[in-house]
Amino acid sequence: MILVKRMFFYLSKITTFLIDPFFYFFIFTFLLILFGKSRARVNIIFPAIFIAFFFIPTQYVSNRALYFLEHLEAPSTLSDPYDAVIVLSGMVNLKISQPGKIEFNGAVDRILKGMDLLKSGKAKYLIISGGDGSLIQKNRSEARLLRVFALRWGIDDEKIIMDSRSRNTHENAVNTAKLASEHRLKKMVLITSAFHMYRARGCFRQVGLKVDVLPVDYRSRIKIADFRDFLPSSSAISKINRTIHEVIGILVYRFTGRAVYL
Repeated sequence: MILVKRMFFYLSKITTFLIDPFFYFFIFTFLLILFGKSRARVNIIFPAIFIAFFFIPTQYVSNRALYFLEHLEAPSTLSDPYDAVIVLSGMVNLKISQPGKIEFNGAVDRILKGMDLLKSGKAKYLIISGGDGSLIQKNRSEARLLRVFALRWGIDDEKIIMDSRSRNTHENAVNTAKLASEHRLKKMVLITSAFHMYRARGCFRQVGLKVDVLPVDYRSRIKIADFRDFLPSSSAISKINRTIHEVIGILVYRFTGRAVYL
């Protein structure tokens, strides 16, 4: 069982490059160079490259793809007080962060909203779930850094429960289920980024935890801003990459039994 978990983890990290749009850009470019001597082949390959890398990485396309993903799970109608609010990691750059000097990414809304629920009396405990999800681990833990952050912002130490070992969403759910059993926590609300909530809730459902959900960190929009929404951009590529990564994650977790979707 441990070997299977390790293989799943490493394969998921190693194959990440296969879903990066830039990987396919280089593949198509290589094919164009390789078969460039054939006019007929160029006439087939070049239009495919143009369509894929002009229309797809635009804000118009990427926002709609990510919007669909972000709205697969609607926020629950909160019925506080909760025994605990669960915050999933994925908001800290572990390579350069230190206790007291944390470098956050755009998903910092996760911990901020979790602390807000606790400080406003809507939850009794804050569960921070997440260790080191990098391929080459250095025995660091995002949960430990976030615990220090929460303490600095006035959260009582006895109100914080840590899972500092989880490396992916499935392990977040498995380890949180153990903590919930140990601390006799029943009514809980789960916080993670909106694009990640569908898979996350599926993982918690698979381990038998029925949780309310509070998605945060929305990154998409449907309204067209201006003509630039129809032009390729690096931010659109990032959204497409995030969407592809998450959709593949949803499918893999479904077929490996790590998540249950309704």
